[in-house]
Amino acid sequence: MRSGLVIPSGLVLAILMAPMTAAGQTSYAAEAAKYPDAASKPTPHMTDGHPDLNGVWHHFFGAGTVQKVGDNFVLGFGGAPAARKAGSPPARPQPDPKPEYKPAYLGNVKSLNENQVKEDPTLHCRPPGVPRLGPPQQIAHMPKQAVFLYADLTGNQWRVIPLDGRPHGTDPEAEGTYNGDSVGRWEGDTLVVDVTRMRDETWLGDNGLFHSKKLHVTERLRRVGDTIQYQMTAEDPEVLQKPWTISRTLTLQRDALEEAAPCIDYDAGHYVNQEHHDNGR
Repeated sequence: MRSGLVIPSGLVLAILMAPMTAAGQTSYAAEAAKYPDAASKPTPHMTDGHPDLNGVWHHFFGAGTVQKVGDNFVLGFGGAPAARKAGSPPARPQPDPKPEYKPAYLGNVKSLNENQVKEDPTLHCRPPGVPRLGPPQQIAHMPKQAVFLYADLTGNQWRVIPLDGRPHGTDPEAEGTYNGDSVGRWEGDTLVVDVTRMRDETWLGDNGLFHSKKLHVTERLRRVGDTIQYQMTAEDPEVLQKPWTISRTLTLQRDALEEAAPCIDYDAGHYVNQEHHDNGR
């Protein structure tokens, strides 16, 4: 059975274009509930002694079906929450902390939030970029590199993370990219991914959370049994008061990561108001 949400017809296109719905935020807990003993499993290692990060770790729970009922649409989200034991409370993940902006930039956030349907790049099929892209959904791990794969509503995304000790690129003429310049290193059993040189047209998250070209992102991934403890810290001394950190627990999944459908922007020029919803990852 699929969960459903009734919304006015004027909002359906913007919701379908969003990178993650509020309902989708619970998908990490739903996936974890399917394998309650995942963290207690033995942690496999590569031949070089580092933890083996290979596997599918998350599925995007986007809007899977759309049914028109009168003047409204009913969205069916991609999969139902996992079954839980009788009497046990449902998983309720804590909301993420919001990044704290310097006072001079609060007006920018407010303006972008109020005009999100026009200003949010992801609502027009532009890549969400790092860190908004979120934790890797699948990892292909080799001794000298790791490849992070994502099946996102904005399309299929990937990141190649070198693990051979190379530094960041130093070419002053090199332009920033949506996913930035990533290099990885091991700190004990934790993979640390350092990301620089992101384009400033992407956002940190929903509701106008913009950043500058000085954004610096650090991701930390530690495998514990059949889970990965993922932490992302974003530092932007230009616009943020202090570093912003969010955490996720990823659970090894037994099914494949399916290819995302192409993202096509049919919304431009058809907005009827400025309403939008939260797209937290």
